[in-house]
Order: sequence, then structure tokens, then C-alpha cells
Amino acid sequence: MQGKDAVLKMLRWFGWAMLALVVMAVAAWLLSRFWPLSAAQREDRRLLEAVQPNEGRNGFALLWTLPFDGLDQAQREAALADDLQRWKASPSQASHASLLAAGHAPLTLDGAGRCAVGPVGCLAQVRADPQRFADAHAEHAGLHQRLARMVDYDRFDSPFQPFESELLPLPAYTPLLDGTSAQALAYLQGDVAGAVEAGCRSVRFGRRMMRTGSTLVDSMMGAAVVRSHAALLGDMLVEQSPDYVLPASCEAALQPLDADEQSLCQAMQGEFAMNKAAIEASTQTAGSRLLLDRDHTLARIAGNFGWACRPAAAKALAADVPLLVPPSPRWDVGCVANPLGCTLSAIAGPSYAQYAARSQDAAAMIRLLGAQRWLRQQPEAPAEALVRLPAQWRSDTRAPQLSADGRHLQVLRRGPAREGEGPYLSMPLREG
Repeated sequence: MQGKDAVLKMLRWFGWAMLALVVMAVAAWLLSRFWPLSAAQREDRRLLEAVQPNEGRNGFALLWTLPFDGLDQAQREAALADDLQRWKASPSQASHASLLAAGHAPLTLDGAGRCAVGPVGCLAQVRADPQRFADAHAEHAGLHQRLARMVDYDRFDSPFQPFESELLPLPAYTPLLDGTSAQALAYLQGDVAGAVEAGCRSVRFGRRMMRTGSTLVDSMMGAAVVRSHAALLGDMLVEQSPDYVLPASCEAALQPLDADEQSLCQAMQGEFAMNKAAIEASTQTAGSRLLLDRDHTLARIAGNFGWACRPAAAKALAADVPLLVPPSPRWDVGCVANPLGCTLSAIAGPSYAQYAARSQDAAAMIRLLGAQRWLRQQPEAPAEALVRLPAQWRSDTRAPQLSADGRHLQVLRRGPAREGEGPYLSMPLREG
């Protein structure tokens, strides 16, 4: 009997211990689930959800159908509407390629028509092998006309809205890069004014893409267009006389970028919206809600994107100082009831500092181009005139300096250099 009582006593003790563990686990889960969000997390989410609609004409239909020749604007709008309807009907089944491809072959663009990244500028590359570029652009007249029309639009808002975890259909961005070498070729063939004006139109388009981009890809593509065309303009203008009169359309295009144009806030709002759709789709079942807390997860993800919309970001952009991008949030009490959400929020937060830096480098290229034009109009040598450089063409953190040989004006690159690029953004001051 004593042995039986001892076993029962042990079982009761074990049962009470298990009950205590269950109670403690439930208490920990409840404490974690109701752990309050920080004020910073709530503010980041508020900023990311406070989306302001862009105004003006929407050019997304032209961007969406850019690779296709032989269509008027009404046909482009209709093609986009068909693709959108297919996406809404079945996002998981819809192809990201336009239905146009079934009856209209898109332009085939290969690397032969694009300038390579590296220390040799696009103008010099085309000058070294003009026939190669002429052959590559032989069938691209329609594309170049469409690229010239992109600046006629004020925004490029995609009608495709985030749906669950499906990837959003994106336009083909490669055609946007075709204009640089085409303009260089036109310049070398004698159409100086036309090439310069086309370059300025491309810069204006790139600036609008940066400002109104609804995804990070949009904004980065806009910044790339600005950087590449500003560099080409610098190479072309340095070969003209210092008193060369720019086309009237260039004046607005080549003004310094303000903080709003460099801001990634709208792009990050789009990135947050895509993450939000995926998280909400993942919390449809009771089982998933045990491991993934919607509000806590969105608050953590908001920390990955919200920095771009804070007032401090606008101040940093205006002053041309590096933006402070916080690291991904650490595990905290809220993660006990949200292990899946905490893991996902860490995955969703790579280093975004490089993207902010690329926008700032686009602004720096426009300042360098303005400084080049101003210096070439001064009577004294660039080294002497540089001390009087107007404030609009420099920043306190990156004032332009002469290169060691005195042939280039340069500032340190802030974004990551691609293969073949050096540590400086530069603009030529003399030919050759």
C-alpha cells in the first residue's frame, strides 16, 4: 500500500507540475500577445499607412507597354486594363507578362545597345564603336519616341494592388536604359541640340519616377536614369563652348533635387503595403494566429520601412547627410506569442541604407553637372573659382573637389559602387 500511495503521490505532483507549466506558458503567451507596442512602432506604421495620392496624368499604361511598337495610347490603356482584369480574377495564376505578347512581339533588347558600367563614359564608348550602337538601335525608333513621351506624365502609379503573398506584376524596366546610348549616338551624328534636349527630358522623367515610385524598384530605376543621363549630359556639354545655351526645357530638369524628390517614403509605403497583404493572408486560420500576431508583426515590419517617412529623413536629405537606417528589430517579449512574425520581420529587413544613398548620389550628380556649367563660365581657373561655387551646387558634407589631374570635378560616392565604378562621382571639366 505504501508503494502504491507513493506512486499516486508522485503522479499527483507530476500532474500539478504539468498544470503549473501550462498555466505559466499560457500566462507568458498572454503577456506576450498583449505586450504594448512602442510609440515609435505606432508612429512608423501611421506614417507608412498615410499614403497621399499622386496628382496629374498617370503614365503607367505607357510604361507597362513600353516594349511594344505599333500601338496608340488607347490600345495601351486597353491592354493594361485586360492585364489588370486577369490579375484581379486570379492573381496566383496570372502571368506577369502582358497579354499583348500573344499578338505583338515585344522589342528584343540585348546588351549590344547599352553602355557598360565603368570608368569609360557612355559617350566615349559610343564614339569608339558607333556602328555597333547604330546597328543595335536600328529598329528602336518607336521605342525612343515613347521614351521621349514619358516626361509628359506626372506619375506612374501601378493599378496592381498587393494580394496576399503574390508578387506584384512589374513593368519591364530594361527599355528605360536604352535611351542613353541612343542620345550619345545622335550627338555624335551631329544632332547636338536634339541629344542634349533628349537627355534633359530623360532626367526630368527620372526625377518624377524617383518621387512618385510606388515600389523601391521604381525609385531606384528613376535614380539610375537620372545618374546615367546626367553623366552623359556632362560629357556632351564639356565639348561645347562655355557660353553654350541650353534648351529651355533643360533649366527645370537640371535644378537641384529637393528632399521630396530624393525621399524613399512613397516607395517604402508601397513595400509596406505588400508585406501587410502577405501578413494578413497568413493569419486567416486559428492555428497560424497562435504563432503569428498581426499587429505586432506589422509594427516590427514598419520599423524596417518607417525611417524613410520620418521628419529626420527629410532633414538628412536636405542636408545631404547619410540617413540613419535602424537595424532589424531584436527579439523581445512580444516574440513569445509571435515567433513566426518575429522571424518574418527579420527577413523583411535587409540594409536599406544603400538605396537611400543611391537617391542621394543622383542628387549629387545633378549638383556636379550644375557646378561644371558654372565653373566653365568663370574667367579664372577652376581651382580658384571653386571657392565661390554657389551653394545650390554643393553640400556641406560633399563639396566638389578637383581630381588629381584637374580634369574632373568629383565628390565621394555614397551608394555602393557597381563593378568597374570607382569611389567618386565625377564630371569632366575639360575635353579628353
